[in-house]
Amino acid sequence: MKAVLALTLCLMASCAGLRSSSPRSLVGEWRYADKIQACHYVFNQDGTFKGEVVYHAKLISKFTGRWSVDGDTLFYTYISDALDRIPAGATDRDNLLSVQRGFFIIEAADGSKRKYLRIR
Repeated sequence: MKAVLALTLCLMASCAGLRSSSPRSLVGEWRYADKIQACHYVFNQDGTFKGEVVYHAKLISKFTGRWSVDGDTLFYTYISDALDRIPAGATDRDNLLSVQRGFFIIEAADGSKRKYLRIR
C-alpha cells in the first residue's frame, strides 16, 4: 500500500507556473529523490515521455506515455507500464510552480511540492 501511495504522490507531483517558459523548457531528463523514493522522467520534444519510480530502493513502476502543457498544468497520458501498476490510457496532471533551465518545481494534488533537477 505504501508503494502505491508513493507512486501516486510521485506521479501526481504538480507544477504551477510556466508563465515565462514554454513547454519546450521541459524537454530533457529529470530526477527527483528523497530518502524514500526517486522519480526519473525523460520528456521528449515529440510529446512522448518515459519514466520510473523507485520506492525504498525497489523499482515499482516503469512507464511510457504522452505529455503536454496547457497554461500551468503538465498533463500525462500513460501508454504502458512494464510492471502493470498504471493502466494504459490512465491520465494525470501536475501544477507547474516554476520551470528553470536546471530544475522545475511541481505541486502535487495533495499539496506536496517536488523539485526535479535536470540530468541532461
